[in-house]
Amino acid sequence: MALSQLAPGPLAAQLAIYLGWARFGVLGATLVAFAFILPSLIMVLGLALFFRRTATGRALRAVADDHQAAQSIGIPLNRIWVIVWSVAGFVALVAGMVWGSKLGVQFSLSQVALKALPVVILGGLTSVPGAILGGLIIGVGEKMAEIFLSPVLAAVFGMGGGGIEDWFAYVLALLFLLVRPEGLFGERHIDRV
Repeated sequence: MALSQLAPGPLAAQLAIYLGWARFGVLGATLVAFAFILPSLIMVLGLALFFRRTATGRALRAVADDHQAAQSIGIPLNRIWVIVWSVAGFVALVAGMVWGSKLGVQFSLSQVALKALPVVILGGLTSVPGAILGGLIIGVGEKMAEIFLSPVLAAVFGMGGGGIEDWFAYVLALLFLLVRPEGLFGERHIDRV
C-alpha cells in the first residue's frame, strides 16, 4: 500500500495504462473511468428495484413517509432502522471503494463525500432520480464554472482564479434553497393552519 502512494496517480489507473487500456472513446476517457460507472449503475438500479418491488422496500418508504402510520399498520420500526443503517452502510462501502480506488485513500477524499449534501439538496431529499440529476448538474456545473466563471471572477475581483470547484456546489445549493427548497423532485409540503 505504501508503494502505491509513490505512483503519480491511483494504482488502478496506472495498472490500466500498463495493460494498454490507454485512451479511447468519449472525450478521451479511459476504460477504467467507464469501469467506475458500472458499480454505480448496478447500485442505483438495485436500490430502485429494492425500494419499488420488495415488501421491505415498501415498508422503508412507508416509514420514511410517516412513522406513526407505518407503525399503526404493523411495520416494526426497530427492524426498519436496522435495515436502513445496513443499506446506508453498504452504499457507503461501495462508494468508498469506488472513489478510493479512483482517487486514492487520503484525507482529501472527504471533499468528495461533502459534495453529497448539495447534490441531495438539488435533487430533493426523497428522490433517487433527483439525486442522480442533482449529481449531474453539480458535476457539469462545476466544470463549466471553472472554465467560464473563473476567468470572469479573476478579472473582476482580481483573484488568482481556480478553486471554484470547491465552493460552486454549495453556492448552487444555497440558491436552490432560496428558490425551491424541496429540490427538483422533492415533494412540496403545504401546511394549513
